[in-house]
Amino acid sequence: MPTVRITDEKKYAKAIGLLYEMGGIFRSKPVRQLVIGPGQLQVLQAAGLVPKANGARKRAPKKP
Repeated sequence: MPTVRITDEKKYAKAIGLLYEMGGIFRSKPVRQLVIGPGQLQVLQAAGLVPKANGARKRAPKKP
C-alpha cells in the first residue's frame, strides 16, 4: 500500500474528507501521512491533492 505525505494542511483535510466519502480503508500517521490503497491513490491524484510522480512510496512487505 502506498504511503502519501501531504504537506499542505488544506489539501490534507480535503484528502481525508474525500477518503471518508469514498469509504474503504485508510490509515493516517503523524506528520500528515496517509497509507492508502492504489485505487484511492489514483482518485487523490485525479483530484489534484497528490502529485502524480512524487509523494507516494510502496511499503516494504512484512517479514514472516
